[in-house]
Amino acid sequence: MGNQDLTGLPVKVKLPGPEASGRSRIEKLIAKRRSVRRYKDRKLSESVISRLLWAAQGISSEDSLRTSPSAGALYPLEIHVVTGGSELEPGVYRYVPEDNTLIQEIAGDMREKLSNAALSQPMIRSAPVSFVISAVYARIAGKYGNRGLRYTYMEAGHAAQNISLLGVELGIGICTVGAFEDEEVKNVLKLPANEEPLYILPLGYI
Repeated sequence: MGNQDLTGLPVKVKLPGPEASGRSRIEKLIAKRRSVRRYKDRKLSESVISRLLWAAQGISSEDSLRTSPSAGALYPLEIHVVTGGSELEPGVYRYVPEDNTLIQEIAGDMREKLSNAALSQPMIRSAPVSFVISAVYARIAGKYGNRGLRYTYMEAGHAAQNISLLGVELGIGICTVGAFEDEEVKNVLKLPANEEPLYILPLGYI
């Protein structure tokens, strides 16, 4: 049990409030982050897409560590880019962090099908781009067993938050979506049998 005052009630400590004028840049970005479900009809550049992908899983050190922490540096996550409103040709791409490239896996605009797989949520249909974060559990389960599932979910949260905060900086609205039919998303993206979708992040200019 925690400490109690003379009345028997728990001791309450009033913390200093954050001063707007004294906040760091990252604190200001955290304060401004909100889920955004409506976007401008404006294409996203390859540069912006690259920056957001790097924030999620990019290489950030000479020894190939990434921007998001990963248990054992095993990196079970994959990121797919579903686009119909960017400088990229419409399609589905897989991000390769090691050389900061995209590999097109499906040609054509798949946003409508992805929206249908996500309970027909309209922002996925209208967003210029959606990122889909998925996981290959086998990469981490060999070392951590079932505990690796928890570590994977934690890593996905780290990656999504990095995307969200950089999005605020760039004027990009983002919504983190977990409501979808897993097998339908797998079918739309033609994911391998051992890869499971965790997040859909529609994004576009505010």
